[in-house]
Amino acid sequence: MERSNATCRLAGMHRIFALSTLALLTLHAQGQVEPTNCTQTFSYANTLDELLDQFRDDDIRRNMRKASEYFWTHPDLTPEYLYAALNHEDWQVRQVICQQIWIRSKSSDGSPIHEYPVTKDLIRVTIEGLRDDTTPIDRPRRRGLVYYNAQFGVSKLIPIAHEWSRELKASMESDDPQQRLLSAYILGRAGVADAVERASQILLPHLRDNDLREDAKFCSYALGGFGPELLPYLRDAMPSADQQQRDLIGLLIVNIMDPPFTPEQRSRRAEYNTITESVLDPTQEQARARIWSWMDDL
Repeated sequence: MERSNATCRLAGMHRIFALSTLALLTLHAQGQVEPTNCTQTFSYANTLDELLDQFRDDDIRRNMRKASEYFWTHPDLTPEYLYAALNHEDWQVRQVICQQIWIRSKSSDGSPIHEYPVTKDLIRVTIEGLRDDTTPIDRPRRRGLVYYNAQFGVSKLIPIAHEWSRELKASMESDDPQQRLLSAYILGRAGVADAVERASQILLPHLRDNDLREDAKFCSYALGGFGPELLPYLRDAMPSADQQQRDLIGLLIVNIMDPPFTPEQRSRRAEYNTITESVLDPTQEQARARIWSWMDDL
C-alpha cells in the first residue's frame, strides 16, 4: 500500500531527528560537542580571576578574546599575578600566560625587563607547550587560537638551552613524540654537547627517506648545531643508513671536520644535499619551508 505524503514526511522527520540525536551523542562521547558563541560581556569591573577563567580550554567561542581586551590592561594586573597563573590547573591558561610573560620580558630594543625574569615555572610551562596539543588549530572542535606555543617555545629556549639543559634533557624522555623531538632539536641547535647521545638517537632516524615531508630538513639542521661530539654517533649510523641518510651524515661529517665559512665552500658540497634546493646546506642553514606541520604525522 502506498503511504500518504504527510505520513512520508513525518517518517522522514523522525529519521532525521533520530540521526541527529545519535550524532550529538557520538560527539558528546568523543568530547567534540559543537562550540557555542560567547554571549557574556566583560569590563574592568570583572576581577582578574573572573577574566582569567575565560582563558580555559572550553567549547565557548571567542570568550578568551573578549576577556583579553580587559585582562591584559586591567589596573590590578601585576607580574606577580601572571607568574602565579603559571601554576593554574588548566593547561591553556598556563600556555597563554606563559607566552605573554615571554613577550613582556623584553623591551622594544631587546633589553630584558627585570620584572619578568626567566624562572623555573616559566621554563616548565614553556617545555610543556612543546607537546602535541590543540594549538594553534583544534580542528575537531572548529577552534582556532592565536598563539603557536611549540614554535614560540623553541625560539625562546634555544638561546638559554645550556642554562636549562637538565629540564630539556628530561623532556627528551617525554611520552609525547613531538615534545621529545623538539627538545632534541633545541639542544642540538644550541650545541649542548652532553645531550648529544640521546638527541642523536631521536634526530638521526629522521634523516632517512620516509613518508614525512620535512623531517630531514628539520633534523639535519638540528644536528648541525653539534660539534665533534656528534662524530661517533654519525659513524655508528652510517652502516645501516639509506642513501638519503648517508648523504646527510656525510655532509655533517665533512662540516664538522672542515667547517664551511662561505657560500662558495657550501656550494662545493652540494653533492651531499639531495633534500632541498632552498638552501645550499640544510645542516648549516634552516631551509625556507613550512617545516612544522609535518610533526602532526609523528
